[in-house]
Amino acid sequence: MVFKLVRMTLRQRRAGLVGAFVALAGASMLITAFGILLQSGLGTGVAAQRYGGAEVVVGGEQSFSVTAGKTKTKPLARPAPLDSDVAGEVAAVEGVREAVPDVGFPARVVRDDGGLDPGGGEQPSTGHGWAGAALGPFGLDRGRAPRQAGEVVLDAALAERVRAGPGRRVTLATPREAREYLVTGIASLRGTDRPLRAAAVFFSDAEAAALYGRPGRIDAVGVLAEPGTDPDALARRLDEKLAGSGARLYRGDDRGRVEFPDVAAARSDLTEMAASLGATVVLIAMIVVAGTLALGVHQRRRELALLRAVAATPRQVYKMMAAEVLLVSLAASAVGCVPGVLVAGLLREALSATGVIPGDFAFSYGPLPLLVAVFASVAAAEAAAVGAARKAAAIRPVEALGEGRIERAGLGRGRAFCGVLLFLLGVAASLLPLFFGTVFAVAGAGMGGFLMVIAVLLLAPPVVSAASRLLAGPVRRRTGPHGHLAVANTRAHARRLAAGTGPLTLAVGFALVQLCVPTTTAAAAREQAGQGVVADFTLRGGPGGPPSGAVRDAASLPGVAAATGVVRAEVHAYRELLGSPEVFDYPAQGVTPGGVERTMDLGVTAGGLARLEGDAVALSGSAAETLGVHVGDEVPVNLPDGTAVRPEVVAVYERGLGFGDVTLPQETVLAHSGGGRVQDAVFVTAAEGADPGEVEARLRGLAERYPGLEVLDEGGLSAAQRSQATASVLTSALPLALVFGYLAISVANTLVLATLGRVREFSLLRLVGAPPAQVVRMMRVEAGMVVGIAVAVGTLVPLLPMATMSLGLTGSPLPRFPVLLYAGIVAMTALTGLAAILLPTRLALRTRPVEGIGLRE
Repeated sequence: MVFKLVRMTLRQRRAGLVGAFVALAGASMLITAFGILLQSGLGTGVAAQRYGGAEVVVGGEQSFSVTAGKTKTKPLARPAPLDSDVAGEVAAVEGVREAVPDVGFPARVVRDDGGLDPGGGEQPSTGHGWAGAALGPFGLDRGRAPRQAGEVVLDAALAERVRAGPGRRVTLATPREAREYLVTGIASLRGTDRPLRAAAVFFSDAEAAALYGRPGRIDAVGVLAEPGTDPDALARRLDEKLAGSGARLYRGDDRGRVEFPDVAAARSDLTEMAASLGATVVLIAMIVVAGTLALGVHQRRRELALLRAVAATPRQVYKMMAAEVLLVSLAASAVGCVPGVLVAGLLREALSATGVIPGDFAFSYGPLPLLVAVFASVAAAEAAAVGAARKAAAIRPVEALGEGRIERAGLGRGRAFCGVLLFLLGVAASLLPLFFGTVFAVAGAGMGGFLMVIAVLLLAPPVVSAASRLLAGPVRRRTGPHGHLAVANTRAHARRLAAGTGPLTLAVGFALVQLCVPTTTAAAAREQAGQGVVADFTLRGGPGGPPSGAVRDAASLPGVAAATGVVRAEVHAYRELLGSPEVFDYPAQGVTPGGVERTMDLGVTAGGLARLEGDAVALSGSAAETLGVHVGDEVPVNLPDGTAVRPEVVAVYERGLGFGDVTLPQETVLAHSGGGRVQDAVFVTAAEGADPGEVEARLRGLAERYPGLEVLDEGGLSAAQRSQATASVLTSALPLALVFGYLAISVANTLVLATLGRVREFSLLRLVGAPPAQVVRMMRVEAGMVVGIAVAVGTLVPLLPMATMSLGLTGSPLPRFPVLLYAGIVAMTALTGLAAILLPTRLALRTRPVEGIGLRE
């Protein structure tokens, strides 16, 4: 009986449920898109190439564990390097024909003009030992293998691009000084026509190990099996052999995780982005759908009152509402899945264009994200329907007709209590950075801002009513009779207008809170780096950055007082909280010892950088407070490869955003980073009294020894820092734009339905003498009030958490929010609100008054 009634209702009131349908379809679309991002982040992204011929690749662990009361596992951005002894252990396993150790490092051909060959693929060319060619497998097209130092084999595409063949000499830039090499052969990857994403240069095995620069370490071991060996049985034997060695097996598509470090970092970014935003979309969908359903209940109050009057029980009304929402949500979520796949593709292109993921990163499409989207959308809709159904079922039969005719003022006790409670909790959370300098306080302030915005959404009717009273006088004075009508409408129908004003407020407040952290952090990082780099020159460029020898050579030049090499990485630190470890990811820098104070001013507030060598570390003030350590304490740190160390804190400094929260000796960072890492920049300070022009000329002379080296004529933000600051904003802004667009569409949909539901009201006004033009002017004023209230409240409410977040991040209560970005958010909100009210008004006025006055609700 209930479903029969539901089917009749859906046939007769299709328009009334359009709002919920659109909101749920949009939510399903976004959940599908973010689900595909999450699935892609958990997948491979790029299939193996150089390891394509290996049955199994043995690589380092891609996670590490910490124990403090309990044990927690944390993923690494890329697999850790291995001990070279692992190759011997693998070779001894039954069924292994050959265990091939492999290393990789920057190796780029120097052009005739002194520049570096770009590589021709997604990544610049890399160097490897010739033994690793068998893993492709690469085969010689011409010439012979390299046998000694000074000989190389080029892959065919690279050789054709630089016009080099056997017998020719090429200059290669590597982590050491550039030198000439004899090309002894040309090789190509067998069994595929897909171009290499990173051109390959093969050295003799001994020279490759030397250029790799990590004695006793390798990137991976490729396993070539004996003919007829069962791959699964071989994998089981390898697992047993390598248990406890810190190595793990990568098979099939997983081999690309070891081969491509840039893909591993992209996968981590996608996973974090999708997981956080997917949950946010579900929450927003619940809020938006709840508002839409509440508006629908309000517009159907006569119908629901009649049902109660003819003896429908509250349980029956509740079941009817739940069944309606179930059918609508199933249809809407199914419809939204298909465009969600298209949105994921567009998002992939945008993330690729901004450098968040590589251009050849393939998304993983499958049925699971679609099924999750349908389930999450239906669950969110049913959760949102609870409040609307309770409101509908709460009408008592004896009050049914009166309830149907009059819109009650005020809020229910439960909603008012929840709204006030959430607002107070949001204020309390927003004040945390005033008392604590930890990352928890900043995160709490961000959550507090979101709670305050949601609280205002719950309290929207009284907020709209109060704002209308404040605006009544000015609006009446400036707009005349139609302004009087608009003010009367907003005050008398605050609950109806709140259905549109609340989500508009949510859109503005949500965008401001979410973008405050990345924009403030990026701006503060630029400022701190600009103030903290006191060097006169910055060296950057090279095959993968300035080679390590560039620091020594720059420091030895006449007129140079100090030179500091900097390499950037990510490290992890933890402390015990409530009986379990809380792990924090920190951007870190490794610096060469000696003269750091003469090239960088980190704003040291305790201790000093003179002791920053060996087993020592310097921390930013925020990191030190979060980890609960001071100068002289030991802090548990996991290095880029997951290795656990406990260095002594020798300094605490202020400029953590500009230089990283953790500063370590460079040799410590490089020793625990794979891939032949070199420096990101070298800061050089001229001696007092030295001619800057002569010093610059001498530094530029280093480019002959280190091709690709660039000299900036003043100290400043390095390219890596600029890229990281920009990427942090783009990574947040791109998916957030989708969420904001979803909010805008949902808000517009709600406002359109609310406006179209006023046909009888417009007809009555016209019958008592108001011309259509005056009705339009009235609605124009009303729309302006709705948009103005939403923008004002949506801006004012997040100001407290934005100020305290900025205080916690930068020490200043002024958030760095770009004016143009704020103007864009306001313009989009205003355009959405005005169009969603004025366009339906003109459509509703097409109905003849004598016909419109007779229409039912």
